[in-house]
Amino acid sequence: MRAGQMQQRLDNLDVRVDRIEQILPTLATKDDLQAAVEPLATKAELRAAKEELRAELRTAVEPLATKAELRAAKEELRAELRTAVEPLATKAELRELRSEVLTTIGESERRMRTHFDVVTESLRDDIKLIAAAFESLADRDR
Repeated sequence: MRAGQMQQRLDNLDVRVDRIEQILPTLATKDDLQAAVEPLATKAELRAAKEELRAELRTAVEPLATKAELRAAKEELRAELRTAVEPLATKAELRELRSEVLTTIGESERRMRTHFDVVTESLRDDIKLIAAAFESLADRDR
């Protein structure tokens, strides 16, 4: 190798070393890494926390109903609902009853009118008799 090439390589090496020296102060030291890792949980701590959470979950889920219990309760409610609804009238039955009631009211109204017509006629006849009696009394007093 020639002296010029050797000098060129040494200059390149100096530039590289300068760059490394600039980067070195920004790199983390072993103590820095230790301090950064220290607050992190270990595998054993994570396992313990996981088991603790599982225990809490079991405790929280234990009082909840199972699917089978929910199905049974649902069927029980349906049976109670059928029992409660069974004696109730359907729309068709209500319409029929309404029609019967209206028919009965109509018949009662006709009977009542007929009755009052008879009563009215009877009153007219009584009034005529009273008027005739007054008229005959008035004729006699003259």
